[in-house]
Amino acid sequence: MKSRLLACIAWMAMAFSLGAASIKLPFITIGSVTYSNVTVLGYNASDLFFTSDHGIRNVKLRLLTPDLQQKFNYDPAEAQKAEDQQAEDEKRYHDNLAAQLTSEYNAARDAREAQAQAIYAAAGLADPAPGGNSPIGKSAPDLDFEKWVGTRPDMNGKFLIVSVWSPKSASCRKWIPALNDLYKNFEDRVNFVGVTQATETDVVHADPKPDFPCAIDSESKFMSAANVTTFPCVMLVDTNHVVRYQGHPAALTAQVLQSVLTRPEESSP
Repeated sequence: MKSRLLACIAWMAMAFSLGAASIKLPFITIGSVTYSNVTVLGYNASDLFFTSDHGIRNVKLRLLTPDLQQKFNYDPAEAQKAEDQQAEDEKRYHDNLAAQLTSEYNAARDAREAQAQAIYAAAGLADPAPGGNSPIGKSAPDLDFEKWVGTRPDMNGKFLIVSVWSPKSASCRKWIPALNDLYKNFEDRVNFVGVTQATETDVVHADPKPDFPCAIDSESKFMSAANVTTFPCVMLVDTNHVVRYQGHPAALTAQVLQSVLTRPEESSP
């Protein structure tokens, strides 16, 4: 709407510079529409601007009757050139407007995201690996696995802790009891999921083993998508499916988790 108004103003400016004002006509018929009590405001190479019983209008000279085309100096080649220029100008305006709106949206989104992530940083969950490859603030990979040890939980409506581990890793086994304690204390508010490349048999016979469901990522699709390079690794995902922390489980204590859960969560951008 705004672009058309600006274009109309520009065309009318051209019209007044090229055409004579105060030309009155009893009517103009364009297709099936007849405009009565016409007062011509001006015209340019492609358009006629006028007032009538329909209000202010502009029509293309190419749509007028031959006698009116002659009256307003219609030249098909010049009219086409003018229309092409009008189309180019309007496209440029739309492109510039789209770029401006995109820039403003991105700036507002980034500001909201920085404010949201500050909550987690203040709770002690600062990004351990800031930079272009950091998953923080980005959508978490889908937990779409065919095999589960335990029942796959409903991922909607709760925070999610994903524990990437290996039953054969002593470092991973060391942190299983701490994660099981978190699961026991927060399972009503947080979903817990293990992800491993190990076999179902290895998970079942692990000692200690997770009390929460564990997905089998035999082809490392999740680990690759999440850019997990070291074990053990935990990922905290908010209710908007955005990663808020990814790193060593030592940072994710009961106190930290309680602090995060009692703060108002930011809505999605």
